[in-house]
Amino acid sequence: MWQKNFNACFPLCFPMRRDIIKAKYPAVPEKRALPGEGASFMDVKILEFFRDFLHNDFTRFFFPLISFLGNAGLIWLTIAVILLCVRRWRRVGVLLLVALAVTFLINDIILKNIVERPRPFVDHPELIPPIRLPDGFSFPSGHSASSFAAAAVLLFCGKRWWGIAALILAGLIAFSRAFLFVHYPSDVLIGSLLGFAVGTACVFLARRFFPSETPLGAGKAGGK
Repeated sequence: MWQKNFNACFPLCFPMRRDIIKAKYPAVPEKRALPGEGASFMDVKILEFFRDFLHNDFTRFFFPLISFLGNAGLIWLTIAVILLCVRRWRRVGVLLLVALAVTFLINDIILKNIVERPRPFVDHPELIPPIRLPDGFSFPSGHSASSFAAAAVLLFCGKRWWGIAALILAGLIAFSRAFLFVHYPSDVLIGSLLGFAVGTACVFLARRFFPSETPLGAGKAGGK
């Protein structure tokens, strides 16, 4: 019932049957891939654990919603725009946009097209996502990378509770991508590490080469 109501509000998220997957991905095999083909054995076992023990009416409603927040960096771009509108936090907003742009370039434009790993539902027909099928390759996870890049910027430059909240939300978004069978756990792990590294590097470079009278992170004292 929850998922039905959610799908009515968010048409981008709806259950996908096997025939729809075949129509969009004609190369989908009828039999599951062998261990070591496309992903590690452990990757697949983790996804099967999610399917067998964690999928229920609530989680199949909650995690599509969480995943939706990360689509195209929606939640992080919204936060960046809000920060740009506040003079005190404008530099943080700019840095957040830069971190997201650099992460997108490295993760989605370069790495995904080099590795070209198929998504889990392509190689493993038994793993059917309960959301609309995403395009593109699987490794690394773009949602995870952008979320942790943004979280790193907010952690090191914003108020303390911003960083904590951003890390929790980033973790939920990253987890949702594996939980919904659109990424392998290793996609999520590497994407998260990559994004956090890019966000941290952007903060370091901004402080090193673009100092100002109001240093990045100066607001932490007032954000306990």
